[in-house]
Amino acid sequence: MVDLSNFPYPAYEPNKIVAGILAAIIGISLFLWIIQSIQSHFRPRRVIILLLISHLTLFIELILRATLSLDTRNTRAAFTVTTILLAVGQRMIILANYDFLTQTGTLGSRVSRTITIGSGLAIVSSAILIATAGILSYNTDTIDTSFQLRQASAAIVLIMTIIFYPIWFLIKTVKHMTKQAIFVLFISSITSLIVTIYLMIISCPYYYVSTNQQEFWFYIFHFTPMAIALIIWTILHPKRTLILTTQQQKDIKPVINDNL
Repeated sequence: MVDLSNFPYPAYEPNKIVAGILAAIIGISLFLWIIQSIQSHFRPRRVIILLLISHLTLFIELILRATLSLDTRNTRAAFTVTTILLAVGQRMIILANYDFLTQTGTLGSRVSRTITIGSGLAIVSSAILIATAGILSYNTDTIDTSFQLRQASAAIVLIMTIIFYPIWFLIKTVKHMTKQAIFVLFISSITSLIVTIYLMIISCPYYYVSTNQQEFWFYIFHFTPMAIALIIWTILHPKRTLILTTQQQKDIKPVINDNL
């Protein structure tokens, strides 16, 4: 029998020093991301905005982790805020991965719209499910339903991270990407997959309670993959990784016109 007496709150006391140091690291990445985005005139716009939101949400969550006591964090308002911040931050990276696929200029507008709208609808659906699960988690009579909705939400996001690879292969944009663009997208998608597998696992009551006993699990399987993805995006900002791709687009257009 799983002890859900403290559900949905974590049982550990957050390590404020560690959280503060990690907040500083993400803050530096955020600052560099903003500077480079300004230099690139916020292009490609959607990718820039999505990853800006992801940076901000993770940074704010770490600040709260570093400043709030356990008693304060384990209130309905504070827990809801921190849960939303983490959920939004992770989902923005996944959306950025999908949107980056459409930035080579070799896709038709219909395919690009399908990828953008399809990934957006999936993320919104998962967000609605996890929000509903959060609301139901505070009532002992609806905890089972809450876990079922958590599992459904996690499954949607997990499927998104898995089918990303066959979609990437089928649309054949990889041959029009720079090596740096391929690298950043590969790392970002792999780290997203790690987080979603972890979230799928902890959507089961036993593992949810077990992982909420130690902060270690959060840092290893949730924070670290997200941080790696954001830092890699900052190091290989789209203003650099898409430069050669843009030139390739100019070379491709005459060929397309000749074929027509």
